[in-house]
Amino acid sequence: MEEPVIKLENVSLEFAAERHAPPALILSDISLRIAPNDIVALLGPSGCGKSTLIRLMAGLLRPTRGKVFFNGREVEGICPGVAMVFQNFALFPWLTVEGNVCAPLEQYRLAAGEVAGRARRALEMVGLTGYENVYPRELSGGMKQRVGIARALAVNPEVLCMDEPFSALDVLTAESLRNELGRLCADPANPLRTMVSVTHNIEEAVYLAKRIIVLAAHPGRIALDIPNPLPYPRDPGAPEFQKIVEEIHEILTSHELPEAVPGDPSATRQIEPLPRATIGEILGLISICDEKPGDLFDLGDDMGKQFDEMLEAVKAAELLGLVHTPHDHVALTPLGLRIQSSLVAERKAILRAQIDRLGVFTKLREELARTKTLDADALRDRMSEWVPGHKPLDTAHTLISWGRYAGLVEWDSKKQIIRWCGV
Repeated sequence: MEEPVIKLENVSLEFAAERHAPPALILSDISLRIAPNDIVALLGPSGCGKSTLIRLMAGLLRPTRGKVFFNGREVEGICPGVAMVFQNFALFPWLTVEGNVCAPLEQYRLAAGEVAGRARRALEMVGLTGYENVYPRELSGGMKQRVGIARALAVNPEVLCMDEPFSALDVLTAESLRNELGRLCADPANPLRTMVSVTHNIEEAVYLAKRIIVLAAHPGRIALDIPNPLPYPRDPGAPEFQKIVEEIHEILTSHELPEAVPGDPSATRQIEPLPRATIGEILGLISICDEKPGDLFDLGDDMGKQFDEMLEAVKAAELLGLVHTPHDHVALTPLGLRIQSSLVAERKAILRAQIDRLGVFTKLREELARTKTLDADALRDRMSEWVPGHKPLDTAHTLISWGRYAGLVEWDSKKQIIRWCGV
C-alpha cells in the first residue's frame, strides 16, 4: 500500500466554547489516510467537525488525543506542505493581487525572479492573468476566491485543503470556479494532484472528488468512505454522474434522518439537543410540506436552503412532532397538518405545548423554580451539563428563541438573565 501523504491516527479534539464551560468533544477517534493524487471531499451536517478536521491536517490545530502525520512525520505545527483556501477569501486589502499571491512566499527566501514566476504561473492557472496590479476591493467575490486559490498554489503545496471555498459565492460564480478546479483535477500536467475539500454540496463532491468522506455529528466521526470511480473530466448531466449523486443523497439523508422504530424507547432521548433552526424556518418547512412524503433536497430548493440548514429545520420539526422522515423523505404528521391549516393563535398554542414537553425545557423549569433567574454564564453552564457534546451557546440561543415564542420564558437582554413565565 502506498504511503499516505496525510495520516490521522485515532484523532480526537475537545474544545470549550465558553470560558468556564467544560470541554465538548468535537471530533472522536478519527483515523484517515490521504494518499498521493487523492482528491477527497468531506461531507456532513453543520457541527460535525469538517472544518476542524481540515485544520488539523494543515497543522492549524493540535489534536487533544491521537496524532497527525505528514509524509510519515508527526505534525507539530503549521504544516509547510499543506496550503489552505478559506471560504472568506482572507486577502490582505492593502496588497495587490500579485502582492497577495507573493505574500506566503516570503518565508522561503526565494530569488525575486522565482517569486514572480510562481505568482505568474498560479494566476494563469486560475484565469487571472492581467489582474496582477488590481486591489481586492476592485474584485468580485469569485475573483477574490481565485486569488485565494492562486496564493495557495504559488507555494507548490503537496496538498491543497479547501474549506467551503465556494459557499460565499453566487451560484454561477461557484459553478465557474468548480469547473476551473475540475480542469486542474483532470490535467495530468498539473503538479498539484492531492486535494481535500469541505463542502455541503453533493454534486460538487461528485464532480471533484475521488473519495467522499461522510461525517456524522455530535461528536464528529467518520460514518462512510465512498469511492467515486468516474473518470475525469466529469459531466454533471451524465446518467452515471446523476446515479452517484442520487446514491449519496439517499445514503446521506437516511444516515442523518433515520426512521424511528415505533415503540422503541431508545429512539427518544431524555434530554433532546435543540437543532439550530428558528420557529420561522420550522413554519416555513411546514408550509411547503404535505402528508405525502417529499424529497428533502427538493424541499430545500423550495425554501432556498443549503442541505445542512434544511436538515436542522427538519430535525427541529421532527423533534416537535410535526413531521416524520421515512427513508430520505419528509412528510407531515397529523399534528403538522393541523399546524398547516390553523390560525396564528391555535398554531402558537400547539407549538407552545410541544416545546414545553421537551426535556431541556423541563430541566429549565425545574431549575428556575429554585433559582428564579439564571444569568447568561449560568445558562450556558446548564446547557453544557444537560446537552453535552453540543455547543452551549447555540443551544442557549435556540432555547431562548423557542421559549420566548411559546411564552414560556422571558429574556432580559440588558441584564442578560432568563426567567420562567409559563404556567
